[in-house]
Amino acid sequence: MGILLQPLVDYHTWNQLGTLTTLLLASLGAVGLLAWHFREDKPYAGFKLIGKERGEWSYEKARERWNNNAFELLRAGFKETHGRPFQVISPFGPLVMLPPSLCDEVRNDKRLTFTGFIDRQWLTRYPGLDILQDGLRGEIIQEAMRKNLNQELMYLTERLREEASLILREQLPSSKEWQEVKFFPVATQLAARLSAKILLGDRLCRDKEWIAVSINFTGVILRAGRALRAWPVLLRPLVHRFVPTLKYLRSQITQARKIMEPELAARRLARDKKERPMDSLSWIDDVRRGREFDVVAGQLFLTFAAIHTTSSVVTAILYDLLAYPEYFTLLREEIVKVFTEDRGWSKNSLFKLKLMDSCMKESQRLHILGPRKHIRVLPRGSWTEDLLTRPLDIMNRRVEEAMTLSDGTHLPKGTLITVATHNTRDTALWGPKPEKFDGHRFLRMREEPGQENRWQFVSTSPEFLAFGHGTHACPGRFFASNEMKIVLAHLIMNYDWRIVEGKPPASMFVSRFVPDPRTVIGCRARTPEIEL
Repeated sequence: MGILLQPLVDYHTWNQLGTLTTLLLASLGAVGLLAWHFREDKPYAGFKLIGKERGEWSYEKARERWNNNAFELLRAGFKETHGRPFQVISPFGPLVMLPPSLCDEVRNDKRLTFTGFIDRQWLTRYPGLDILQDGLRGEIIQEAMRKNLNQELMYLTERLREEASLILREQLPSSKEWQEVKFFPVATQLAARLSAKILLGDRLCRDKEWIAVSINFTGVILRAGRALRAWPVLLRPLVHRFVPTLKYLRSQITQARKIMEPELAARRLARDKKERPMDSLSWIDDVRRGREFDVVAGQLFLTFAAIHTTSSVVTAILYDLLAYPEYFTLLREEIVKVFTEDRGWSKNSLFKLKLMDSCMKESQRLHILGPRKHIRVLPRGSWTEDLLTRPLDIMNRRVEEAMTLSDGTHLPKGTLITVATHNTRDTALWGPKPEKFDGHRFLRMREEPGQENRWQFVSTSPEFLAFGHGTHACPGRFFASNEMKIVLAHLIMNYDWRIVEGKPPASMFVSRFVPDPRTVIGCRARTPEIEL
């Protein structure tokens, strides 16, 4: 009897297995369809896609082309569309490129938000990464900087000068014999300590624990966002708790709170006292009164922005001067002339350094798009992709309400847009050989009637979007400019510099400027013509 029933049992077992297999395959298929539906690289309807070639079934190659050769894609895209908007596949999905001619139209439109773009770009809905969103909420940071930091600039010069001199004596050789130094880590220390000096006061600017936390936080936050973005959209709510870089980021934020919360409490107790420190913690806390805002998050965002910008820009400028060393002599002559006339540092001394200002803006013009020469392309996800960058798309916005631009372009709700900056290499704007560093370029342009203020380092315009433009233009750019000029004056007057490996150091990436922290250059102390 058992033998007779065995075929029936086997049939029943196989039937169950078949059903389970069918259910499993159906479930996997459903998950796959959901993942496909919610994928981030799904292009927008109505915009020409540039960078994807025929026969490619995925968008991975298109994303790599944007990462590795963005300038050529921008040029090809606007040529193919006759100057109309188009889209590319960025690391965080489709991105609509607007021509600079539409810059003034979108710069202050309240239907477009920067915070919405940041949320998509850096996944700020997740713990740890939310610090970027919290730091921008309500434009409290922008208001605090406009009301306080920019008003205090004339009083900050002496404090910055003293601290810059101290930091460089600690970080650079005192010998007049040539030595090899890794400059980018020095620039990072400078940015961290000088920003802390002004934003947090004397005690924290020399607090080794705070300086380490601020540098670590700045270095890891972008890396954490990239690490989480590597996971499928549907899995991120589950895995974000376990991603190592995100866990490390959260630990640094916890440490930062332990350091800053007692400082904030002390300032609140001394709110009505004359001895209350007037720094960014106090400024932010005053501006946010009556509004919900995480002051520590705001301070961390400020710290990130200060270190991110200053360290990479100062490094880029020094690298350009190494490639054109005749400017060291010219800049020293200008510094000596200005400081002799002013008998030291005055509130106008930095403004009078017009050749230095021109060199800074020229370096920024070239590096906003990346290096002038292709150095090497690195694979997506490598550790070097986490270093600080200069973007080539600056005015980033998310469309919160569907709108139509004057040229007829319709922007649906949720579209990510940016204004392209490829015109920083346009011969019509900059003359012949726009890829060549010319430290006098903006000095000459400022000498034209009515153009004195248009081409300063801190000036923004549709032709030059390094600091953005409009409502969301960087409010700290005036402080950053003064800080960089003070640092450069010390670097140029107190030290000689030279190339070590036979050619000027440059970017690690083709399409954006990323200083390699391992790059070595020659440095030796020199006797300055004047004491700064």
